[in-house]
Amino acid sequence: MTDVGNAFDRLSAIAKYADQKLVAAMNHQPLPNAPHLFADLTAVKLSFATTLVYEALLLTVAGGTAKKTLREFVESVGLNRFSASGLWRPAIAVIAAYTIVALYVVVVKALGIGILTPQSTVPDSVTRDSAAMAMAFVAAVIAAPISEEIFFRGFVFSGLLKWGFLPAAACSAALFTVAHLDLGSLIPFFMIGMIMAWLYWSRGTLWDSIVFHFLFNFISFAALLAGR
Repeated sequence: MTDVGNAFDRLSAIAKYADQKLVAAMNHQPLPNAPHLFADLTAVKLSFATTLVYEALLLTVAGGTAKKTLREFVESVGLNRFSASGLWRPAIAVIAAYTIVALYVVVVKALGIGILTPQSTVPDSVTRDSAAMAMAFVAAVIAAPISEEIFFRGFVFSGLLKWGFLPAAACSAALFTVAHLDLGSLIPFFMIGMIMAWLYWSRGTLWDSIVFHFLFNFISFAALLAGR
């Protein structure tokens, strides 16, 4: 892996790799390994700060357009009904979700469709800086499960339930997927969105989908740290 500093250094490293690859191809030699370039830490921190603003905006939109008092909204999405005895449901669902994602990745790689391989929304470079890592943890593991579930399941899904479970779940899952801005995640994240909609709908409490979201993101974050 190559830590090359600023943007100009990264461009230089890319240009050097392109030259090496061209020379190797012309001489029928094995192609060199591509450099792994870390993202600029300042840009990464700014990105996570923006993400936190986005998460706050989701809560603002959900609360401001729900036409309910805070207490009424909390009761309508079951946030006042937390039950530790039911936490096995999101835990089992997380295992199922990771199994689905793993099978999807195997199929995509077998078909040679690299562009459809899911990419982590947390860059490797966060592991080089404690502040960036803390911001990533707060944004991805704490803020996202709460704000995104309140918006996509508590607000969007609940608001569309008059159409029936499947249409409401599909619409909320599609919006949830598009919001992550990753082509490779379109199919697996859509399925995950459907799972979270079912978790919320089946017991009428948003805590189930929040716990699922937290566990899924926490495991992904822990895997990133373990890999680095």
